[in-house]
Amino acid sequence: MKIKEAVNIINSTKTAVAGLWKEKIYFYANDGVDKFDWFLMMPPKANNWNDVEEDFEALYSITPKDLARVMDVIQRLLDTPVEERFPEKKYYLRWIDDKLGKTFLGFNNQWTEKFWSTYVAPTSNTIFTESELEQLKKDNPRLAPAIDAMKEEAKDDED
Repeated sequence: MKIKEAVNIINSTKTAVAGLWKEKIYFYANDGVDKFDWFLMMPPKANNWNDVEEDFEALYSITPKDLARVMDVIQRLLDTPVEERFPEKKYYLRWIDDKLGKTFLGFNNQWTEKFWSTYVAPTSNTIFTESELEQLKKDNPRLAPAIDAMKEEAKDDED
């Protein structure tokens, strides 16, 4: 389970809220009056329940059903290997920057047409995961240095 998925599950409950803050995942009781008290906190790389801190005074306004959901989500996170909890990094391949601006390299796969193209702005066709770029380098070893030189991390607002 990815951390973002865990936070979304908790945030779909009525009396519990979760969020990532200062490199820790906080689980809050929501009393419905904009007062949030954390009752559980865990580092994103926690390996067992001993790494989870608690403040049970905040539990007064959380329903048993939502508390069970939080406990289940934490256990699912703990069962997930640490490296799988985080989203895979995404990259652009910056082509040429000139007086007309930046250019990004992308791959089109429409109908039976498959081709590489350049774009003046990032699109879904210009975003590649680390594993996709590694496979591209493996399939085209002579291009590996160019791919490494063009690789630029894409800032994803969702992750």
